Amino acid sequence: MTPLPIVQRASIVLAPVIAAICNASFQQVALPRSCKKAVVRPLLKKRSLDPDDPASYRPISNLGFLSKVIEKVVDARLSAHISSNRLLPLFQSAYRPYHSTETAVIRILNDMIGVIDQGRVGALMLLDLSAAFDTVDHCVLIEVMKARFGVEGNALGWVAEQQEPKYSFQERQV
Repeated sequence: MTPLPIVQRASIVLAPVIAAICNASFQQVALPRSCKKAVVRPLLKKRSLDPDDPASYRPISNLGFLSKVIEKVVDARLSAHISSNRLLPLFQSAYRPYHSTETAVIRILNDMIGVIDQGRVGALMLLDLSAAFDTVDHCVLIEVMKARFGVEGNALGWVAEQQEPKYSFQERQV
C-alpha cells in the first residue's frame, strides 16, 4: 500500500508513469498482475448479527494503490460516456452527480403530494437492495454494458477480462 501523501509529493514524477500504466492496461486489455491482489478481511455485515457465526461476515478486499487509481480512471471514463450520451433514466438518482437519496426522496414526496392533490390514491413500494451487488452475474453485466450502454471494443474486453478475480491468500500473524 502506498501512502497518499508520498504520492502527492512525487506526483510530477509519478503521474506520467501511472497514466502510462493505466493506458497500457486499457490498450492491452489486461490488468497488471500486481493489481489483482488484495488483502481480504472478514467484516461483520451488521452489528446486530452474531459475531460467532461465519455467515454474519462478508469479505472485504483492500486493494493496492495502483488498483484504486485504475478503478477511478475506469469509473471516470465510464461515467463520462454515460453522462455525455444521456444513457441513464431521467429520474435515476444513483451513480449520478448532483443526485442522492435526498433528491430521490424529495422527488417521491413531490409526486405523492401531487397525486393526493388530484384526489387520487398513491402507493409506494420499497425494496431492500442492500445486497444486490453481491449477486450480480458478470456475464449479464457485460451484456448490459454492451447493449444498454454501448460499451465495446477494448473497453468492454477490459471489463470482461477482469470478471474472474484471482485471489492469493497469505497467512499472517495478527
